[in-house]
Amino acid sequence: MKFFKNSKKQGDMGLGVAIGYFTSKGYTIGIPLTDSQDYDLIVDIGNKLSRVQIKTTGYKRINYEVNLSVKGGNRTSIGKIKKFDVNQCDYLFVVTELLEKYLIPSQELVAKHCLALGLKYEKYKV
Repeated sequence: MKFFKNSKKQGDMGLGVAIGYFTSKGYTIGIPLTDSQDYDLIVDIGNKLSRVQIKTTGYKRINYEVNLSVKGGNRTSIGKIKKFDVNQCDYLFVVTELLEKYLIPSQELVAKHCLALGLKYEKYKV
């Protein structure tokens, strides 16, 4: 399956896959009303509310690579790069173009800009 060329549509698809995954596991989910926060979903995992950031990737060299940083697109943030901050979410949920899914605890991440989904992250494949 190829991702959309439109990044908003690709993000919507990733959100849909994540909602489907968490719902299939019986978790209660909440979707924030706005997109100004640093997470995409709130998931009740084991009676604890967890903030989940969702990323998608179709870029692969040896392993799939996930862009973690965000480049500003509105008038106030043009040219600014926002690095991934492990303190702003509890989990990173990644969807590849082959619909492989990873649920990685944010504290396991050291990358701020780009993450290669190699052997280190295989244990988080769901």
